[in-house]
Amino acid sequence: MPLLVACSNPQARPASAGDRNEAAAADVVVESVGAPVYTPLPGKKGDPAMAASCRAWVLDRDQVASFFAASQEYPDGFGDAFYSLPCTISGELRAQGRLWTYEINAAATATWTSGETVRRFGCAKATCEPLVLLMPDDNSGK
Repeated sequence: MPLLVACSNPQARPASAGDRNEAAAADVVVESVGAPVYTPLPGKKGDPAMAASCRAWVLDRDQVASFFAASQEYPDGFGDAFYSLPCTISGELRAQGRLWTYEINAAATATWTSGETVRRFGCAKATCEPLVLLMPDDNSGK
């Protein structure tokens, strides 16, 4: 299974304790959960094994809520703290009085979007392992 390293700011910094993520996790109501979507990178041949793994990856509303409850917000981006896979699950949730569209990447990252506001989350806790296809490591390739 090919792994794609997420590229952005190399200094990934989760939101500190007490930041808005804790408040967000407490009041998340998952409205919908879509089917997994496999999207190979443009110009790249699809990976049949990854496509099959993606199709088999299914989350329900409680699992999506659990993912976000265990996640930390990364307001400055993920840097090299997480991988990225061509497999996502999207839906809608309500939090902090707003409706958000979310997208969970199978490599333990997610975004919330509401209007012009985008929030980034990542989960490195063991409780997320059964909820994703690939957990973060030290990016050593092990």
